[in-house]
Amino acid sequence: MNETAPPMAFEPRIVAFVCKWCTYAGADLAGTSRMTYAPNVRTLMLPCTGRIDVSFVMRAFLDGADGVIVSGCHPGDCHYTAGNYRARRRWMLFRDLLNVIGFDLDRFEVAWISAAEGAKWVKTIQAFTDKILALGPHDAMRRLGDGAADFAPANGAAAFRFEPARPANPQLAAAVGEAFTGGKVKVVAGWIRNETFSRPRPSWILSADEAGSLVAPGDSGNLARLLKNPKLKALLPLGLVARRSEVSSLNVLAQENQIDPAKIVIFAVADDGKFLGTMDLASASAALLHELPADRPVGFSEATLKALDELMAKLPAERLTFWLEQSVKCIKCYACRGSCPMCGCEQCFTDRNQPQWFPTAGDGRGNFSWHLLRAFHLAGRCVGCGSCTNACPAGIPLDLLNAAMARSARQHFNHRAGVDSSGAPLQSDYLQNDKEDFIL
Repeated sequence: MNETAPPMAFEPRIVAFVCKWCTYAGADLAGTSRMTYAPNVRTLMLPCTGRIDVSFVMRAFLDGADGVIVSGCHPGDCHYTAGNYRARRRWMLFRDLLNVIGFDLDRFEVAWISAAEGAKWVKTIQAFTDKILALGPHDAMRRLGDGAADFAPANGAAAFRFEPARPANPQLAAAVGEAFTGGKVKVVAGWIRNETFSRPRPSWILSADEAGSLVAPGDSGNLARLLKNPKLKALLPLGLVARRSEVSSLNVLAQENQIDPAKIVIFAVADDGKFLGTMDLASASAALLHELPADRPVGFSEATLKALDELMAKLPAERLTFWLEQSVKCIKCYACRGSCPMCGCEQCFTDRNQPQWFPTAGDGRGNFSWHLLRAFHLAGRCVGCGSCTNACPAGIPLDLLNAAMARSARQHFNHRAGVDSSGAPLQSDYLQNDKEDFIL
């Protein structure tokens, strides 16, 4: 008579990414001191917590980890001086991103453990293992990682937005023509009439004779994305028809040394299409950004911030289901990446095959990772222009993720992307007194 085997007791799978110089040495001390603790942790040594990328954590969860812990030197003791300071800021942002998607934050831990704190390593691992035991298997992420997720695509897709034909702008055309004649620019990027669709399309002109083809900007799109084009970048000095969204994008790119503001002439246009004049970046920022409220992220609409508040009012499990359903709709067309002025890497992490961290196919595992990691890479950089959401053919509300990250940057670091071109980029900077309430 065959007897059914009893179910096996749950044994948590825990991954620890640790610093070589402190935490790994502390774990080694615990071993040589014959200290005992739960054997569920798989420890991976890296040179510094500054080297531990958020993609490592996402990959661990997708590969079946029930919990992940990151640990390294105490602030001020980093072997590389400031690696852990930068890592601390990164994990503060990443935790907020996990929270907005409804991820159980109890499954992710960060701790400072020195080489002399073998006992703290034992205590931390044992307490974390006990917590994961109480939580049980991380079924939602495990099903997604195994390709067996049963989430159906959410309803809705991007709708074509009709835009009335835009009239020529004689004041803008005159200013552009004068800039060409005076040798101030070799090329001007702007909006021209689209003979196929009603909405104007972005393009560039190479002479004063073509200035009359420029029309008022369209309601969507961000012309700053054209600065990624190597052909256009080779024609400096360059003119750009810029609204508030383009000017704030240029400020971020200037912070990151991706553009030289001295080689860009701005033809400033108000959001209602009124031509404001020919300016440099500082003057355009003063003209177009001075009325932005200081207590909210730059560029995001009231409707987007309200939708984010409504999403955050839901239970974490409901938020996770919402984003999993949204990710199923993604077809990996990368329209979001192509429309974004901040996505300027020569090779995106999703396109790398050696190593290939995440699938490039349009599946649940690859889609979910793509949108989360892209949102994280834009933390402190996104100016809320909405180009990615407008470009998405599946209607995925990507602006909600970006708004959450912008709000996190504002709350924790008083950082608002795109306000000016001074200062350091958020994720490459740090303050010694950055808050770390969540770190053990």
